[in-house]
Amino acid sequence: MSSSRKSWKKALLAAGAAGIVVAPLVSGPAQADATVTGGTATLEVIASGLKNPRDITVLNDGTLLVAEAGEGQPGCAVGAQCAGATGAIYKVKGTSKSRVVTGLSSVAGGAAAGAPVIAAGPSHVVPDPQGGFLVLSAFGGNRTTADRDALGANAKQLGTLFRTRDGKVLGDLVDHETRLNPDAGDLNANPWGFVRSGSGYLITDAAANTVVRAASNGTTSTAHVLPKNQLSATTAAESVPTGVVKDWDGTLYVADMSGGNPGASRIWKIEPGGQPQVFVTGLTNVVDLDFDWKGDLLALTYSKTTLAGPPSAGALYEINQFTKAVKEIPTGDQLKQPTGLAVDIWGDVFVTNNTVGTGGQLVKVKF
Repeated sequence: MSSSRKSWKKALLAAGAAGIVVAPLVSGPAQADATVTGGTATLEVIASGLKNPRDITVLNDGTLLVAEAGEGQPGCAVGAQCAGATGAIYKVKGTSKSRVVTGLSSVAGGAAAGAPVIAAGPSHVVPDPQGGFLVLSAFGGNRTTADRDALGANAKQLGTLFRTRDGKVLGDLVDHETRLNPDAGDLNANPWGFVRSGSGYLITDAAANTVVRAASNGTTSTAHVLPKNQLSATTAAESVPTGVVKDWDGTLYVADMSGGNPGASRIWKIEPGGQPQVFVTGLTNVVDLDFDWKGDLLALTYSKTTLAGPPSAGALYEINQFTKAVKEIPTGDQLKQPTGLAVDIWGDVFVTNNTVGTGGQLVKVKF
């Protein structure tokens, strides 16, 4: 979701550990790097064979970092949930491509032969100024501290923001939700994205419907509870906050999947010291945000229709910050279960594609 400057509750839970897919498309084998053409945009594959890739961070020198949620514990029995140490950070710098950090917590259900492994684990990474990386790990499912403890030592990083150089936890979103349950709903924690805020961090929790502040000393507090989306007089959807981006003046924009209901996604605008205000609505399954080279907001959607059944292709939209006009960038239905979005300082747009299973891609979208 992020360049170096910006810095799934019911829909995700129904989807399983990855937090989005109800009936995922089966990922094929890892593809060779290539350019796939369709519609107006072309997708240039930068890296392939990624394991449940999530968000992207672009550094000022063009280096790309991808959070890989991993594949849980290989050999996990079908029907069981197992934690393993298969989460990773994948780095692309020029022609060099490799996992620069491995052994991070990952959880997944045992998959039948031929089915994709749907994992939760690292969802967003940024460099740590003191060395190493800061990693936000998702959790997925009905998750509390007791659930995490039951998964064993390999699960200890799940649901937290931590740093790799010494393992210090800077914010425990699972503990926060278990103790406080800010939205007074089910106890579920699945942190998704974060931005720096002063000496601390603001973190979206898709399962808890909150934006949580993590202070530099590791304590957490609730910054915002995003209200349910009243779809009708009798039906309300959970907000499900996912991607978050910070503008130059400190204003936050937060993506809201609104329970995966078609046309119900919202993007929230939160000005410094203010409360969340709906900026744009009417999209479907918005999962990440960033700013383009013109300063307009780009919104990535995981699917353009309901999450029930095999998902439709995702989409990319450009939103004028001043007029709020929304324009779809034609991608020829090439975006399949996309999750992460980032724009570099030259205006190039990157997306993680085919993000369910171990055949994920990092692509450049050219339009």
